[in-house]
Amino acid sequence: MARIRPARGQERSDDGGNTPPPSGSRTPAKRRSTSPPSPRPTPQGGGRRKPDKAGSVTKAVVQQRRGSRFITEVIAELRKVSWPTRTQLAQSTAVVLAVVAIVAVYLAALDAVFSRVVDAIF
Repeated sequence: MARIRPARGQERSDDGGNTPPPSGSRTPAKRRSTSPPSPRPTPQGGGRRKPDKAGSVTKAVVQQRRGSRFITEVIAELRKVSWPTRTQLAQSTAVVLAVVAIVAVYLAALDAVFSRVVDAIF
C-alpha cells in the first residue's frame, strides 16, 4: 500500500487524519484498505533509521541483474536467428569442402612451379 506523506506545513496526527488541514493547502486523497495496516518493526539500536532510497540497490544486486539481463538479451537474439535445416547444413558443408579442396590443389600447383623456378635460378 502506498504511504501518503503530509503536505508541507502539516503535522501528522495520530487521530487518523480527522483534523482539518491548514487553510490554503490540499491533502491528497486517502486510499481505503481492506486489511489493517501492519505495524513497522522498530530498529534494534533504538536510534533513528535512515529511510531507504527509492530504487537503491547494492552493487551485488546490480551486477547480478546486469548478468541476468545479458543472458536474457542473448536468448532473445538467438530466437531471432534463422537456423539452417539439416539439408541446408549438409549442402553448405559440401560447398566449403569443395572450395577448400580446389584452393589446396591450386596452391600446391603454384608451389611446385615456384620451387622449380627457384631451384633453376639458384
